[in-house]
Formats: sequence, C-alpha cells, structure tokens
Amino acid sequence: MKAVYINPFLNAAYNVIKDIAGAEATKGELSLDSSPIKGDEVNVVIGVTGDLTGQIIFCLTEKTALVLASKMLFTLATDTFDELAKSAIGELGNMIIGNAVTELAEKGFICDLTPPALFIGKNVTVSTAVSQFLVIPFQTNFGKLDINVALKETT
Repeated sequence: MKAVYINPFLNAAYNVIKDIAGAEATKGELSLDSSPIKGDEVNVVIGVTGDLTGQIIFCLTEKTALVLASKMLFTLATDTFDELAKSAIGELGNMIIGNAVTELAEKGFICDLTPPALFIGKNVTVSTAVSQFLVIPFQTNFGKLDINVALKETT
C-alpha cells in the first residue's frame, strides 16, 4: 500500500482526536494483517469507492469508545455505551475518514464513502474483498485506537 494513501489517515486521526478529545495521539508501529481481521469490542467499518476502493475499520475497546463519545457529546456525556454514544463513535469515524478523503482528493484521488457500520461485541472478525490491511495503531491517554486500512487503486 502506498504512503500517499496512508499519510492522510495518519494526519486525519491525529488532528481529529486532538480537536475532539483534547488528547494527543501517538502512532505506534505500523503492521500488516490479512482479511479477516480480528476486531475489538467496538468496530466502525466505512467503505471507500471511487479512485480507491476498500474499507477502513476502526477498532477500539468499549471503554475507549465511551470516553471518546463523551468528549464528542459535551453536555450530553453518557456513562453507558447507548445509542447516542454509538452514533458519536460512528461520527468520529466519519470525521477521520472525511478529513483523510479530503486530503486524498487534493492528491488527485476522488473517493466516496459509505455510511459507517458499527459491529459491537467480543471476538468480532471482519472480512473484506481487499485481502491485506495496514494496521495503524494510535495510543491516547484514553486508550488505544487501531485504524485498519485496506485500499487499492481502481483499475
């Protein structure tokens, strides 16, 4: 996978987490994984179509998701991972991917996004048509967030 595809996701995740949660995100060591991937307790899947196709999957613990959702909801903060918190986490995924796709467009890659789908539970696995994922781990003071990027150029 080309760095030109990945750097927008790094930049977007770092900036959105900092802006929304007021937290610094530290990128861990990148790795490769193949489909299906083992998710975490909360997984946000967003499809990409256009010049690039594939999926982006955000994986985080329910505890981390709850803290990030509460940060996004301000005065509507919740202490349970209810429908409002789920919606906030889906929107967090949208914000990160939206910013990344905007940066990709500036580089000449025009893409559309599918609405986010949440998969919640233990031992979740996600299969995709793109067989290999680049795993981008981020650590915040609220917990870990893995961004799994599986993109390829449309031929």
